Amino acid sequence: MLKRFNSTATPSTYSSRINWKLINPKIFIQHDCDFCQQHFPPDKQVNFAQDLDKSAAIPSKHVMALTTKHNRIGEFESRIENWLGTLAHEIHKLRFKVPLGSRTLISSIVLHKNDEILRQFNVKQHNGEQLVFIYPEMKIVKFNIAHTAQFITKYLKSGVEEETEVFNPFLKPLDISSKRSTKIKVDDRNFQEWHIDRDLIVICGHAKRDIRCGILGPILVDKFNEALTAKTIENDAYVGEITHIGGHAFAGNVLYYPKECTTSLDFIWYGRVFPDHVEMVVDDTVVHKRIIKGLFRGDNYKYGA
Repeated sequence: MLKRFNSTATPSTYSSRINWKLINPKIFIQHDCDFCQQHFPPDKQVNFAQDLDKSAAIPSKHVMALTTKHNRIGEFESRIENWLGTLAHEIHKLRFKVPLGSRTLISSIVLHKNDEILRQFNVKQHNGEQLVFIYPEMKIVKFNIAHTAQFITKYLKSGVEEETEVFNPFLKPLDISSKRSTKIKVDDRNFQEWHIDRDLIVICGHAKRDIRCGILGPILVDKFNEALTAKTIENDAYVGEITHIGGHAFAGNVLYYPKECTTSLDFIWYGRVFPDHVEMVVDDTVVHKRIIKGLFRGDNYKYGA
């Protein structure tokens, strides 16, 4: 069982609507190493040697589409942007015509009771309707995948103005069009919005991208649901799996998005989270808004380090 010790370090805070505090409990890795040796292939062990500080590229905007293709993230193809029918694929196709804003991450998620949530928002899966969470804007947006270009323009498009094009006789027509940002007319009637009123906890479970996440992800989802239920706050959070977000060698990768999010500074990304850590994460981070330094993959600049 994981042991916790009080740190002598003074807790730190940074500017946010959430009064985050940084704590530094001692985390022993021997039990975690034993878990890896028991469950993971010899050539797919977790990296315990590298410091987690700054090991995650925190996006400025994160878009997560509730999947309508499968009930398990582990079944997704390795690269979802190449998989027909996913929002990531449609956005990837439009990347030259309607470029995204910088540091925008597109993912697919499967939440606990995923089908029930889709029904709650009356999502007609067979018609191509999408339900996406957008952070830090804290919006749930419903639209048809046929309107993806409008969706990008309305919610994700880069603010960079289109440059004046200089004629080049050596460029093929395809080369020219690929560099031109197409002006898309947005019909707001194609979109429905709701405010996100629950926390979100998603764990990488993308087995076809990396077996470590594929094995550990579903176990952690169950553990988080158990821990939240034990504290009678299971209805205050969405919990589920997410496609590849980077850092397989630091599995399990846990992303926490509190409902009080205002900026990307409030995205808490943890690595090397194992089943014995879940209760601590729920108690310290979800309930009391304390960031556990030994698991944190975010940037030190938040704390003035």
